Amino acid sequence: MSSPASSQHSNDGLPSIPGCDTIIDLAVLKGEALKAKVLKLVQVLFPEWAEGVESIQIDRVSGALTNAVFFVNAPNKSRLLLRVYGNGVDQIIDRENELSWLARLSSLNIGPSLLGVFGNGRFEQYLPSTTLTHEDMCTPETSQRIASCLRELHDIVTVYPFDPTKDHLEVWSNIEKWYKVVMTLLPNLMKKSDGWAKILKVYNLERLPFQIEECKKILQKVDSPIVFAHNDTQYGNVLQLENTNELVVVDFEYAGYNPRGFDLANHMCEWAYNYHSEQPAAMNMSLFPTYEEQIRFLKAYLETPSKFDNPAINGVTPESLQKECTMWLMASHLSWGLWGLIQANQSEIDFDYFLFSTQRLNAFREEFAKWSS
Repeated sequence: MSSPASSQHSNDGLPSIPGCDTIIDLAVLKGEALKAKVLKLVQVLFPEWAEGVESIQIDRVSGALTNAVFFVNAPNKSRLLLRVYGNGVDQIIDRENELSWLARLSSLNIGPSLLGVFGNGRFEQYLPSTTLTHEDMCTPETSQRIASCLRELHDIVTVYPFDPTKDHLEVWSNIEKWYKVVMTLLPNLMKKSDGWAKILKVYNLERLPFQIEECKKILQKVDSPIVFAHNDTQYGNVLQLENTNELVVVDFEYAGYNPRGFDLANHMCEWAYNYHSEQPAAMNMSLFPTYEEQIRFLKAYLETPSKFDNPAINGVTPESLQKECTMWLMASHLSWGLWGLIQANQSEIDFDYFLFSTQRLNAFREEFAKWSS
């Protein structure tokens, strides 16, 4: 039985949203049982929407690497988007931070609105749209439009400024947190297969803390302003709206304050992945944007008018920004490499997280060797 809905208040005096502590266990609930459970949940959170609704249709949307995403439909009702969090992702994602940012973005009319939350998931506004493909993301026009989207997100830092006394940079916070988790999971990972055990011994993860500290020292010398960063702008997180063709970035699980160079470099890394190919977890560096493609993307980023009058762009050239991004690549590789090992241990999604992780850790060490020398 779902508990009564309560109002979940966010910081900054933002509007409250309905919430309850119901858990949806996708390992147990299938078919009609899942529909019945979701209908009860909807009745608790959105009684007006549920009025007169006797049954719902649920359609799963593929493509998410940490969540199960569903469309919830009922006759004469607006479609809802239901997101059920994956097993163990609380080791990876700070939900309180994510929900706080979603509320702020809603107040700025950026992205889909957060409608309600429950024990292991949430409901969001459904935006009639199509999700970009890898090919879409890499076309010149779309790439430049993604650059403009990122500029808009980054400039939110002028509305919600970074406060070093209470805020943290996601990149270093995640790397520190995820490394600790990986080391607790290491014995388990070694037992999963002899092949994994051999590779993990070669990686010698015990020496990573030294490399992380050196990486920090190198990147502290890079002048890269702190922005509000999405931190996961892969093509599956960019929608094209049906009515206006406008691009909208969604899924803010990893969002927060970060250096500009990290977020831009992180997006460039996503060019090397096609999650709908025969090898979805494999990083194909032949797809990584060329220097010319990077400059075109960064030129569009710099030329996008700031909605929030962000002065941090003054005096920056596409070429200087490209150098900034290039140096931050190693931090992107490191963070996702650690993320992949955690997922390899716990995720039930059919994706080769171990391959993903080892390729990213290899790329980190290659970049680290380049800059530390």
